[in-house]
Amino acid sequence: MALIATSLLLLTTPLLANAQTDNGNECSCFRTNNTVNYFQFHRFYDYRNVDSSMISNPVPDAVTTASGAASAGVTNNYFQSNAFTQDWSIQTWNNSGNLGGQSGSDATILMVNSASNIYIEQSTDSSPDYNSFLTLRTSRQTNFQSAAEIDSTEQNFLHMSARFMARVIGSPGACAGLFTYLSPTDPKNPMTVQEADIEILTNGPRNMVQYTNQPSNAADGRVLAQASSNVTNPNGIDWTQWLAYRVDWTPSMTQWYVNGENVASIGFQTPRDPAGLIINMWGDGGSWTGNMTTFDEAYLQIQYIEVVYNTSGSYGGAEAANNGIQSRDENGALGLLQKRKKHVAGCKVVCSVDDQVNVTGTPALIYNNTGAAGIVVPGGNSGPYLLSIALVLSLLFGIW
Repeated sequence: MALIATSLLLLTTPLLANAQTDNGNECSCFRTNNTVNYFQFHRFYDYRNVDSSMISNPVPDAVTTASGAASAGVTNNYFQSNAFTQDWSIQTWNNSGNLGGQSGSDATILMVNSASNIYIEQSTDSSPDYNSFLTLRTSRQTNFQSAAEIDSTEQNFLHMSARFMARVIGSPGACAGLFTYLSPTDPKNPMTVQEADIEILTNGPRNMVQYTNQPSNAADGRVLAQASSNVTNPNGIDWTQWLAYRVDWTPSMTQWYVNGENVASIGFQTPRDPAGLIINMWGDGGSWTGNMTTFDEAYLQIQYIEVVYNTSGSYGGAEAANNGIQSRDENGALGLLQKRKKHVAGCKVVCSVDDQVNVTGTPALIYNNTGAAGIVVPGGNSGPYLLSIALVLSLLFGIW
């Protein structure tokens, strides 16, 4: 059979050289390694080498009043373009309802999310691989904490593998969060929240990251130890360095990876219901983040985000944003959903976001079953060569 395959290879034509183009638009589903999960959709957001018109140079100053922070405009027109708004929504909510012990919070400082804290920054690092990155900033002002958050417009993710090339720098008193989120289904019971979290505390050890299936505390205040893992990064590397963070949310378990190494797996309280994706950088003076020194700042910086995912049905996306459904508070979902693109039945063209990938963010074809028999050249560099089923049958059996 190996001889037959070798003979057939001579008759084939290269259909796709190297990896898939268009970041996987020709793939009907996507595969990950380790847990070997399959997903229908793929998104890649690349901030490493953007056009100079998208870069804020110099970096915008922090807004010094709470009202000004709440009403601040975007730092660049890019954040108002369809390229951004069809997938992400900048948040401007504040935590005034949680001060003074309300909602069980111990926040001591008014926190205001502001568009002024989200910008693309020119890199001064000595690296040939990137010259820019996305920054989310939190800044302690005299009477409030200015924060940053972007939420996915998609609010019905139902399982995903999300990856972030990110680092955290700056002063103690902040939390960088990368997480799935479903607000409490019962507004009177915060225990009904569902999250799968990556959280980095700037007041904690620089080589440790916390991974949690929320909630992390029971209704009576008891710590649910089985909900969280506070883990030292592989080789003890600290989070001020660029690290590849990954969260795999599957039906029975959430698993987390750093630089490809599995660092935590939690089956307890795995999120069950459709949710959104949130990225934020914040502080509120509470026991979790600590109290940042006045005029200090901290930053979550991101080179790229890659997500493969399934959904529970239709897509919210830009439709939700265009209807004014843009601001998250801590009580409720973001509204009705509308379909993103046609459903592709089955996994006929399978691509990997891990194995054989030559270009970051561009999935590699693993096999094609759309009326073709596939022969994949090992290593993925020379790409797959495909034969029509008719040709294979006629050559092997003299029929068709």
